[in-house]
Amino acid sequence: MYFNFDEEEGQNFTVIPRKRKSNGSFTLRLTSMIDMFTILLVFLLQSFSAEGEIMSISKDLRLPESTAQKAPTATPILVVTNEWVILDGKPVEKISNVLQQKRVTIGKLRSRLEEVKDFSEELGKLDSKLGFRGKITIQGDRDIPFEVLKKIMFTCGQVGFNNMLLAVHQEENI
Repeated sequence: MYFNFDEEEGQNFTVIPRKRKSNGSFTLRLTSMIDMFTILLVFLLQSFSAEGEIMSISKDLRLPESTAQKAPTATPILVVTNEWVILDGKPVEKISNVLQQKRVTIGKLRSRLEEVKDFSEELGKLDSKLGFRGKITIQGDRDIPFEVLKKIMFTCGQVGFNNMLLAVHQEENI
C-alpha cells in the first residue's frame, strides 16, 4: 500500500493498494501437514479397540472390581440391577418378586432362557459355529443380595447355561 497525498482532489490522502505480481504458481508445504496426519493416525490407532464392544453396562449398575485379564465373549447377557432382572435388554422379573419367591427357580427367567436356547439351537442347525454353547454373561450389581444371584445362577444351570461368566470392572494397573 502506498499513500497519495494529492490535495487537488480535496482529500488529505488516499490509500491505494499495490498490485501483487502473480506468477500463477502456488506451492503447498506438505511437510507440516504430513507430520500432523501421522500424529493423528498414531493417536487413532492407539485408541481403536480391535475387540469391539461386546457389552454395554448400564449407568445405574456398579460391577465388582477384578484383576481378570480375559476379554468378554459374545453371549446372552443377563443384567441384575437393584430393581430388575433383564435378559438381552428386556425386563424379565422384579427383584422384589424374586426375593419373595420360596422356589429356587425363577419361572419367567427360565421360560425366557429356554427361548434363547431354542433359538441358538435352531441357528446351530444352519451353522455349527452359531449353535448353543451353554454360555451366559451375568452383569450383577455389587450390592444385590446373594440369594438373588444364587436363584439366577440355579435357573441358568437348570436350562443348560452351565458356563456362567460374571462381568466385572477391571482394575487399572498403574
